Amino acid sequence: MRRPIRSLMGALRRCGDMPPQVSYDDVPAPRGWLGIAFFGVFVYVASQLLKVYASEVARWTGSTSPEVLRILAVTSGLGSILVLAGLVAALWRSNLAAGLSGSGVRGLTLGAAGVGILLLFETALTLDFLGVTPDTVLALLRAQVIGDVLGNAFAFAGLASLAVGLANAARLFGESRDATPPSAAPGKPSA
Repeated sequence: MRRPIRSLMGALRRCGDMPPQVSYDDVPAPRGWLGIAFFGVFVYVASQLLKVYASEVARWTGSTSPEVLRILAVTSGLGSILVLAGLVAALWRSNLAAGLSGSGVRGLTLGAAGVGILLLFETALTLDFLGVTPDTVLALLRAQVIGDVLGNAFAFAGLASLAVGLANAARLFGESRDATPPSAAPGKPSA
């Protein structure tokens, strides 16, 4: 188990060594992905607000409070997946337009892994809500909190790495050490 993790981490480290490439001019703006992210924020916030009034929502809909909480847990998880997937995709498109860097590739890998983990556990939660509960779904439901923490950690690490890659591609931190020519040693004339 430790060997695949070491090889993955080694591959991610080597991505940081790749030189920045030329930017892609034909990459369209990530407006659609940002729209998905903002829709996810709306779904998440609405679900969280309705959780506060779960008993009232249950009375309005004619169902029980635990059923309402289960439905709102599914919609809340879906909202967070939409937010993170939209932001990762939008920052990736921005990285492509500004110029690809190792940080951007690493960010896409981490962000996609985080969204994938969240999607796996959200699928288990949805199957449980629909009444499909084989042993694998029950095992995932027992680890729901760990999956949420792990998925969010990977997704936010990916977002941070994508932001650093975008900042490097846009040269917000100035020229990198690799891009500047080495200066002549003190006391020796340059030829």
